[in-house]
Amino acid sequence: MSKLVCVDAGHRGTDSGAVGNGIKEKDITLKVAKRVGELLKKWGFRVIYTRIADNYVNLEERCRIANNNNADLFVSVHINSSDNVQANGTETLCYSKNRLAELIQKNLMLKLKLKDRGVKERKDLAVLNGTKMTAVLCELRFLSNKKEAEFIKKDSFLGLSAEAIVMGICDYFGIAFKSQNKIGEKTGDIMKKTIDVVVNGKKDFTEGYFTDGKNLFTADFIRRLGFDVGYNEKTKQVIINSKL
Repeated sequence: MSKLVCVDAGHRGTDSGAVGNGIKEKDITLKVAKRVGELLKKWGFRVIYTRIADNYVNLEERCRIANNNNADLFVSVHINSSDNVQANGTETLCYSKNRLAELIQKNLMLKLKLKDRGVKERKDLAVLNGTKMTAVLCELRFLSNKKEAEFIKKDSFLGLSAEAIVMGICDYFGIAFKSQNKIGEKTGDIMKKTIDVVVNGKKDFTEGYFTDGKNLFTADFIRRLGFDVGYNEKTKQVIINSKL
């Protein structure tokens, strides 16, 4: 039987969550959560939601929905806020450090390209301490930061956030995430994936592709290793030079 994921859109009804720069957290979390669910179904997962509309669902009920259905994972979607309007970046919260949180955070970094606030333990959050399965809470971006708020309002933010979360879940279960132009449209036999690497003895990761039995690295990763990467239109060659 396929794995069951409980997708939780943070806040609800009269509880708008964070509000600022023309954004209500509850509206964005619901949009992202629905996209996460749609993508998960396309990759063969079963999905349940804690809410699919702007209705009130308390924290205890969210946990009950996941626990009573014996969900394999619980993923809660949130948008961050701070009194410090310069606060920025993305973080993933969990009751205790776990591989799912690390993989989702890595993929959020690859997709959103924001400040990495890391994986943090939060034992005080009801949806993390009241759920029986592996659970994470994603704080995608700060709506209190004017620059980040502008991106939150874009449809591309919804799509990138949802795809990053689903990529993390697929990585967790060892499923290679196939590259897509849009939901449901595959691009050939190339599968996009997160590749674990060791660079100079230090564990790292990069976004790459898998095709014909081989892992392919992106030019961005080669640049991170200290090389200049270019392309000669006339000779149709990729040019790689050391910066040293």
